[in-house]
Formats: sequence, structure tokens, C-alpha cells
Amino acid sequence: MKKLCSKGKFLAFSLWFVGCSFLGAAQNHDYIWYYGWSNGNGHPDFAGGVIDFNTNPPQARPQRRPVNIEIYGHIMSDSLGLAVLYYSNGLHIYNQQDQVMENGDTINPGFWWEISNPEPYVHRASGFSIPFPGRADEYLYFHQRFDSLRALPICCWFPRDIYYTHIDMSANEGLGRVVSKNNAVYADYSSSFGLVKTGDNQGWWLVLGAIRSNVFYTYAVDSLGVSLHRVDTLGLNIYESNFLLDKPSLGGFSPDGTKFAKYDYWHGITVLDFDRCEGRLSNARFYPVDSTNTFTSLAFSPNSRFIYYNTSGQLMQLDTWAAPEGYAIDTIANWDGYYELNMPPFSDGFAFSQLAPDGKIYISATASSRHLHVIERPDLPGQACGFRQHGFPLPTSNGGTVPHFPNYRLAPINCY
Repeated sequence: MKKLCSKGKFLAFSLWFVGCSFLGAAQNHDYIWYYGWSNGNGHPDFAGGVIDFNTNPPQARPQRRPVNIEIYGHIMSDSLGLAVLYYSNGLHIYNQQDQVMENGDTINPGFWWEISNPEPYVHRASGFSIPFPGRADEYLYFHQRFDSLRALPICCWFPRDIYYTHIDMSANEGLGRVVSKNNAVYADYSSSFGLVKTGDNQGWWLVLGAIRSNVFYTYAVDSLGVSLHRVDTLGLNIYESNFLLDKPSLGGFSPDGTKFAKYDYWHGITVLDFDRCEGRLSNARFYPVDSTNTFTSLAFSPNSRFIYYNTSGQLMQLDTWAAPEGYAIDTIANWDGYYELNMPPFSDGFAFSQLAPDGKIYISATASSRHLHVIERPDLPGQACGFRQHGFPLPTSNGGTVPHFPNYRLAPINCY
């Protein structure tokens, strides 16, 4: 990239950088989390709940809702992080009054929608919402449906068809309206996808990996919408067996936007470098992982160095600074055997993870539980990370739910 060549340009960039940083400082769209389990059955333990990161420590409280949220729990708040704009259980989009938003019915259509309805959607990745670049009070919600693989082996749940839904929150006196929904970004089976701000913070990049392939797609998200930016074939194609497909797992960008990772439990973790200015992936490296477990997840540490990934019974740490030839997996914890209410199969094993605004990583349990697991100091290696099993109490039961968010507060960088 070109470097700045004059004091004038440097001053202009500095003023622009400060201005953009100020505007980005209030991007607290991830400060409110919803969770739940069988919300609508009338029992006080299943009332649903909310976690508020506007306090330190964050506060969890019951919140009775008629909408059931289990596993899939998407939520978007205003830029101050004080008011919920909308949320979704994977079937419909709801406004802040718990009503289906105008034209917000039936997202993620297909076979698994039909068998899930009226219960929450089966997908463990609840998607990402971002402000629509350059458009006040408008948002884009990126989501993905599940389907059975129609080619051999016909099995299980596989993520496919990444969509975006356009929401206008200025409509209906602030209750919002879905302008268009289920707009296909990528119409095929895929693995993890993630969103990160462009270098100048004026737009976003969306990156996804094709299924059973080392092909990656990068899309530009700007004021005009979503468009394909580039397609890259990177690294070795590790998917040699038709019976070892990349499984539906979680991945995405590091907080600093310099790395993209995807993790599937039959193979391992692929980490790539990312250039936010050019929207370009490079330097793919693969870390084999020995795991065959349905509950898998991945989260980066705040300093973007460590990847924490889990099965239902183990939490592990990968140092991305280590070369693949000499890397080591650090086992942070094994599940301690705890069962909620001493009632198997309601285990408090490890399900899905998310880096929170307080710099900690929270991990949901594999079944109904009144706790989240917590990594207190994820920037530190090994046991110094301070992992606590069932360390964050909840007042009501949670069915494996944590929402997922991109880094809204990522600062702009010099792309000149």
C-alpha cells in the first residue's frame, strides 16, 4: 500500500481518523443479549432473560417474553446499547414489542423451517446485523439457513444459502419494517461466515468459505448493497473424503480484523490473514484438530492472538502466533460433569461462544442451564486465561443461546 507522502495528507488523515473514531465509539449494538428456554410455558424458570453489559459486572435478569428463544438468539440494539431494536429466533423477526415486524415473518425458509416452526430454529449460528452503510436508521441482517445434504452422505444439518434482510427502523413509529428479506448472497452450502469493517470504516466485508473446498468468497457491503468482491483459492484442499465434510460450526474474524478463521470438527482450524483495505485473504495455514463432536464453537481473544474452540466436553486454546509446523493445543478445561438440577441429560457442557463487550468470552451450556461459562482473561495463555465453568449465573434457564456480533467498534486504519 502507498504511504502518506506529505504533512498535509497526514494531517487530513489524522483529523478523519479522530472523527471516525469518535463516531465509532458509540457503536454499542452488542450491549444487550437475549437468552431463553421454553419461554411461553408459564413456568417462572422459563421466563426468558436478558444480559445487560451497560453495567460492570454485567447484569442478568428475567424478562418474560411470549417469543421462545433457544440456541438461535439474534438481537440488535441501538448505537448506545440501551434499547433493543429487533430480535429473531430464526423463524421471524420481532420488534421491541415482541410482535412480528411488518413483513418480518418467515426468514430462513425451507425444510428445517417447516419442522422447527413454531419452536425456535435449529441453527446454532444466529447471524449478524450491521447498520446499513450510508443510510440512517436502516440495517442489514445477515443470516443462514440449515438444510440436509442432498448428495452422499445424506446426513445431519448443513449450513447453506446466506441471506441478508433489509430493515428500516424509521417505519411504523420506530417499530420497524422489513423492506426485503431472504435476499441470497450465496446460494449453496457453505461453512462459517463473518463480517468486518472496511479499512476506512465506510462499509463492511463479508467473507465465507465454500463447503468441501478451500475456496473463499469476499463480498463488499456498502450503501448500494451487497456485491461479490473477489474469489480466492487458498491453502491445501483438506476435504478429500466425501464422508468427512466441514461440519456446521462457528468462525469469523478476529477483533482487530486481521485474521479470518473457520473451524470444522472433522478436520481442524484454518486461519487466514485479511487486508481490510483491499478486502483480500492471504497466508492460509491449517491446524489439525482431533475432534468429532456436534457442539463446537470458536472465539478469538480481544488481542486477536488466541483462538478458543470447544467440543461439548473440552475447551482448548490455539496460539495463532505459532507456525502450523510447531503449534501446540493447550487444553484449558474438561467438562466437570455438572448437570443442571442433577438431572441428566441437562448437562452443563460447552456449547457456543461469543466475545462480549467486557472483554470476556461467554460460553453457553449444551442443554437447559442457569449458567454461562466464562473465560475471564482470554488475552493470557494457558490456565492464566482464568476459565470458570458455570461461572456466570442466570436467573432463568438458557437453552444453549448466545447471540453473535461483529466488532462494531473497530477503528479505521490508514489505507493510503
